[in-house]
Amino acid sequence: MHYPHYVHSVFAMPCAEWPVIGQQKNQCSFTAMTNALNCLAGEAHYHVADFIREVGPLFQPELGGTLPAFKAWQLRKRGFGSHFGNLRFTDCEKLLCQLVDAGIPVIIDLHTGLQIGRHRIFGRHAVVLVGYSDQYIDAQGSVRQEYYILDSEWPRLHEFAMEYNDVDRDGDGIVESYPGNRTMSRAAFLRAFSTRCYAPIFPNQAAHDAWYHRTFKPRRPSLWQWAVTGSNDRLLN
Repeated sequence: MHYPHYVHSVFAMPCAEWPVIGQQKNQCSFTAMTNALNCLAGEAHYHVADFIREVGPLFQPELGGTLPAFKAWQLRKRGFGSHFGNLRFTDCEKLLCQLVDAGIPVIIDLHTGLQIGRHRIFGRHAVVLVGYSDQYIDAQGSVRQEYYILDSEWPRLHEFAMEYNDVDRDGDGIVESYPGNRTMSRAAFLRAFSTRCYAPIFPNQAAHDAWYHRTFKPRRPSLWQWAVTGSNDRLLN
C-alpha cells in the first residue's frame, strides 16, 4: 500500500495513475461520474460530453447545472448499481466508511445550494468520496481524522490537479501520498456534507439492491424525495 497505514482508499492504484480530469462550469455531477467510472475502469473510457448530451436541455450551466437525481439514472443506464439517497436520518460516517472499505466510490453533494424550510436540497457541488483515515497523530502532535475527496474543481475552477493531497504529515521530510486531491478534516467534512445526499456506485444493480435491502429499512420514496432531496435511508440497526 502506497498510502500511510491509517488510510482507507477505494482505489488501490497510486493517484498519479488515476485517469481523471477537471471540470468546466457547473459540470461537477457529470465530471464526478466520469472520474469515478474511469478510475474503476483504469482508463479514460467514459466522457463528460456523453453525460451532458444525454440530459439535453435539462443541463443549464448558467442556472447551476442539472438535477442531482440524474446521477443514479445515468449510472444505472451504464450497467452500474446506484440510487439517489440522503443520510440525514442515519449514521452517515458509518455507512460511508463501510462503502469505502468495500471499494465502492460514492458521489456526494457538498454544501447547500438551496434550502426550503428544514430541507437542504440541490447540493452545490458534486465530488467523489474516495477515502478516509483512522485517527492518527501528525508530526506536530495534533490528532487528525480525515476524509479524502476527488474534487474536479479543487482548488479552483480550471486549476484542478492531483498533487494537492501530497503532504508530509509525519515530519520525515518525505511527502506522503493520500487518495484524491482534497483532504477535509472530519469536522469540515460533516459541515460541508450538509445535504447528506449521496449516490454510491456498485458494479451492478443487483449488488446495489442486495446491499440496500440488508442495510436499510424498506423505503417508498415520494416523487419529491426521488427527484430532489434523495430517499430517506435509515439503517436497519
